[in-house]
Amino acid sequence: MPTTKKLAELFRALSAEDVGSATAIAAQICKGEENKGHRSAARILRGALNSNGSSTHVADTVAASETRNGSGVLSTAIVRLSTDVHLSDVVLVPSARRELQGVILEWKHRERLRRRGILPRAKLLFHGPPGCGKSLTARALGLELGIPTYLVRFDAVIGAYLGQTAIHLRQLFHFAETTPCVLLLDELDALGKRRGSPLDVGELDRIVIALMQELEHARPTGLIVGTSNMAKHLDDALWRRFDLTLRFGAPGQKALLGFAKRVAAAKGNKLSAAVTRRASKADSFARAEQIVIAEARSQALRDV
Repeated sequence: MPTTKKLAELFRALSAEDVGSATAIAAQICKGEENKGHRSAARILRGALNSNGSSTHVADTVAASETRNGSGVLSTAIVRLSTDVHLSDVVLVPSARRELQGVILEWKHRERLRRRGILPRAKLLFHGPPGCGKSLTARALGLELGIPTYLVRFDAVIGAYLGQTAIHLRQLFHFAETTPCVLLLDELDALGKRRGSPLDVGELDRIVIALMQELEHARPTGLIVGTSNMAKHLDDALWRRFDLTLRFGAPGQKALLGFAKRVAAAKGNKLSAAVTRRASKADSFARAEQIVIAEARSQALRDV
């Protein structure tokens, strides 16, 4: 049950015909009921709040209110990543490197393109096996563009009900539109699964639709990069929301060996024949890096 104080605030806003404040207070009441474990009541109240078809206005008002109060999703859902790797240090096939260099060129000359009515490519999708450089490439793009890279934590984005998740998504994309950055949607499968699965509830399908709508209309000031280890699970309609899709294949022995040597050189270590052999037979760059760093750690402690 809402407190008398909260109800009084709501009534005062209604009396003053302050729809924005009344909406924000009503949303806070809904959130309070949910925090108390009254999820059915919260769902009913939110349904009533959005029943007049003005859900977009409601969502925008609530998002603005939460951001002002420091309780919005941004405080928990994004994590700044280090941008200490150059694109030249990332192992890429020539065609992918050319595409990404083209994206960088477009971003640096974006105003020139816009004056001609052309939008630079700003929404990228990287897909392929895990540990093959997708997230690393996103971080490298941040360094090349001179802007920070932020990782989105989907566990903080997905709410207990559709309206909350939609508000969180809107806040994230608004952040990307107002803050020059690389916004990394890592493991996008968490939100963008193919619709129509008999194992999922209908609400999950609506979350996919909300994600696609945000991507469709987003105009980021930096880049939005989605990654997926399971591209076949992504909804078919999601693909066309991206300006560029790149596949990252599993690396061969030559690429793994060159990568391992660069990691070892950066740590000031020399690789033994045994470690070199193990790294060159790893199943991903991530695993090869683990092998090299384990050897570097062992060497550093050998004389202790």
